Formats: sequence, structure tokens, C-alpha cells
Amino acid sequence: MKKRLIVPAALTALALMGIAPAATASTAAAGSAKTTAASSAEAKACKEPIKAPNNVKIHKKPSHNSTSLRLMYKNTKGCWIDGVSGGKTSKCGAPDDWDGWGYISYRGTKGYVPNMCVIPA
Repeated sequence: MKKRLIVPAALTALALMGIAPAATASTAAAGSAKTTAASSAEAKACKEPIKAPNNVKIHKKPSHNSTSLRLMYKNTKGCWIDGVSGGKTSKCGAPDDWDGWGYISYRGTKGYVPNMCVIPA
């Protein structure tokens, strides 16, 4: 349980400072020479692969009041692009005043999830 709280908080802190861990272009491109230009560009934008331990809604803006774009299903993988501050949330075990959100890419959809709801893959 402690790891689940520490990792997203650390990712958010690093992302806000601009030093989040990033995959290099050579690592992202090395695995698949057959990728299209679109998926290659998305792989470069990916800073870290993530996984959803439970179903989580992907929002248009970093707020629970914003439009839900789609559902990231339990145990599926996506891509962490950036960490941002947004609306307060208490989802996924976060404290009541938590405002950490992640800008992610999941199956072609880019949007925001509370960063406590995803873990590194």
C-alpha cells in the first residue's frame, strides 16, 4: 500500500520539476522498426509506461467535473506523458486535498487521470 502512494507522488514531483524519467528515442524505436509515423511520434512522447490496477476514467481536463473521454480498464497499460496539478480529488486512496493528475495516452486517447490511480508498468 505504501508503494502505491509513494510512486505516483514521486512521479508528480519529478514531472513538476521537469526531471521525470524519460524513455530515449533509441529505446522506444529499437523494439519495432515497423511502427507507423503516428505511433512512433507517440512513443517519443511517452515518458514512462503505466498500468491501471483498477478501472479509471480518463478526463478531458484535470478535474473530475470535466468530460470523461473513456475508461482505462483494469490491468491494462498506457503511457505517462506529463504530471500536472488540477482539481482536488480523493480517488484511489488519495488524501482529500490531493491535486496531482497525470496526462496520459491510452489506446489513442490522451487525457487526464488522478496520478494515484495508475502505477508504473
